[in-house]
Amino acid sequence: MDKIEGKSISASLIKYLLPCMLICMAGCYAIDIIMEYLYNWYAASRFNNSGYYELKITDERHYTLLCIISAGKYILIPLWSALCLWSTFRIFYRRELEAPIKELQAASDRILSDDLDFKVESSCTNELGQLCVSFEEMRKNLYESNYELWKSLEERKRLNSAFSHDLRTPITVLKGCADLVSQFSGRLSQEKQAEILQKMSSQISRLEHYTEKMNSVQKLEDIIPDENTVLLSEIMCQLRETGKLLCGDTDLVFEAENVPDVTLYTDQELIMQVFENLVSNALRYTASCVSVKAELLEGRLSITVSDNGKGFSDEALRKAWQPFYRDDKEENKEHFGLGLYICRLLCMKCGGQLTVKNGSDGGGMVTAEFSVKKCESR
Repeated sequence: MDKIEGKSISASLIKYLLPCMLICMAGCYAIDIIMEYLYNWYAASRFNNSGYYELKITDERHYTLLCIISAGKYILIPLWSALCLWSTFRIFYRRELEAPIKELQAASDRILSDDLDFKVESSCTNELGQLCVSFEEMRKNLYESNYELWKSLEERKRLNSAFSHDLRTPITVLKGCADLVSQFSGRLSQEKQAEILQKMSSQISRLEHYTEKMNSVQKLEDIIPDENTVLLSEIMCQLRETGKLLCGDTDLVFEAENVPDVTLYTDQELIMQVFENLVSNALRYTASCVSVKAELLEGRLSITVSDNGKGFSDEALRKAWQPFYRDDKEENKEHFGLGLYICRLLCMKCGGQLTVKNGSDGGGMVTAEFSVKKCESR
């Protein structure tokens, strides 16, 4: 709303007072003439014509009435003047003050009740109109401040949910390792124990790094990949082992193509985080089997995770990667609806993308791509 420039309240009041003075003067003049006429008429009808103005009859009522008529104009003129002023001020209030005052009162009530979804408007061009403009500016500033605060709280909520979501997988792996040790206590070879301890140590290290990284950001979009050199064969081995631990009793088909012993430049932790989310999602919807296909194509690491469940609905194909999205027809309501959103965001952070579709034989199929070339722009 632009700033209003116009007449002041005092100038507007003068505009109303000038007609009031003219009407008041005309009325007073009319009252004086009328009362003078009534006095002369009554006096002529009740007094003789001897020139001494003696009463024709000795009734004091007539004399009293004549005095009242004589004093009437001194009573009616002030009353008429007061009536003119009262009417003028009432008209002035209704036309110049009432609307902006009501608007300001309503705006104050809504602001006090934390309702800022409105607009303060006034057609007045006086100081109250300018006050409405100031109220509107204040409301907009409050609305923007509250909106920024709301966005900040939503980002923190989403970050906390993502943090809780991604802690599940490493904890599941650690729990699986602990159950394995407990189940075969005393019957595991030294080599097997060392292998399990190495896996647990790796997951603990990932938890430490992930916690440190999440504590340093204010929102998910602030995550910066920590890119380092890593062997492709090492990533494939870790994908296979993590997939087996996550799937447990569910069949896992792991297929790796184009796996030369080359060095990649990427954030291995973020790749594993995406992979674990994809496998966890596939396990939630699969009927009996989870398939993983990993390959290196033209400087990009592609990981496709598919299941043999019902597949994505048409709505899910459009919205599955949106934060907190969950299909209304889905029976499992325990998950946050953040898995694919986090995966897509991390893929983009690593210079890749996420593709969601249904397989030719049914079931969902999600492909995550990561750029594994050194790039200064990322």
